[in-house]
Amino acid sequence: MIKRLVHSLSSLSHITALPQILARPQISVLAVSLCVAFLGVSSVVSTAHANNHEKSPEATQVKEKLLMDNDITNKWYKVPNKHIVTLETHYGDVVIALNPALAPHHVKRFRKLIKSDFYQQQYFYRVVDGFVAQGGSNESHEPSPETGNLKAEFVTPLSSSAVVIEENDMFAPATGFLNGFPVGIDSTRNEMWALHCPGTVAFARNSEKDTASTEFYIVIGQAPRHLDRNMSVIGRVLEGMEVLQQLPRGPIENSGVIEVPSDKSQIRNSYAGNKDTSGKQYYIQHPSHPEYQKRMKTGQTLDNSFFHDKIYSPRPIDVCYYQTKTSSTPWN
Repeated sequence: MIKRLVHSLSSLSHITALPQILARPQISVLAVSLCVAFLGVSSVVSTAHANNHEKSPEATQVKEKLLMDNDITNKWYKVPNKHIVTLETHYGDVVIALNPALAPHHVKRFRKLIKSDFYQQQYFYRVVDGFVAQGGSNESHEPSPETGNLKAEFVTPLSSSAVVIEENDMFAPATGFLNGFPVGIDSTRNEMWALHCPGTVAFARNSEKDTASTEFYIVIGQAPRHLDRNMSVIGRVLEGMEVLQQLPRGPIENSGVIEVPSDKSQIRNSYAGNKDTSGKQYYIQHPSHPEYQKRMKTGQTLDNSFFHDKIYSPRPIDVCYYQTKTSSTPWN
């Protein structure tokens, strides 16, 4: 039996689909060491030598690099390479950032399946326009302890690093971000959970809550927020949404399931980490970034010459629409 997002809602999902958490800035040990060495140089050499050293081009470059690195850290979350996976498809690569803080056991399972080539030559066999692209074996694999059912991880204890963006949300007491990943927040229950925004990656399951095992889906349409707190979310897409949008769609009358997927639906290969061997890094914008703050303010106040009717401003912020950006070249 196909594991759908919520089996009982499979016929409703496509209809519903039609109508970003500031981590505390962290400075690397190397950066701290360099700062100590730079600030304490006068204690180990003469004052005159220290003054000459500070004026040297090399010292200036080190100081400028430290300032730039700290600024980037304050405005961007650097995704650890171990939290990146890549899916290779007919149309290109899909790069995903995993977040163990949201569903640690599901993230661990996904990385293990990637490393064992479980998804290699499998398919995106259920693709519903405006909703999700679901991939995996369609339960055609031989059951094993490595592919057994997992205990649901729908919510997790609230992190002190979560940042609230909006308290006037339709589906949660508050919404915001955890290291750039959109989350719902309930401070009274000390809980947070990942939101079903475009690009969200989660495990599929049957109607019973503890039945996720190998199948996963990626939100490719508008946010199906009715699934929040009911699915185990593992991450978000960094690159490749345009790739997913090109996947063949399945017939609506069959809940989007493609009975005989073609090469165009295939997951040709999968990689734990970055497939790019050039040392490419990925970053997710913190909501404290000036660019995000500007976007958010415009969304609230409609302070733009395009808008004429502002009677209901300030408007609430939909964090699934105003998501934090991703980049391999962060800017200030």
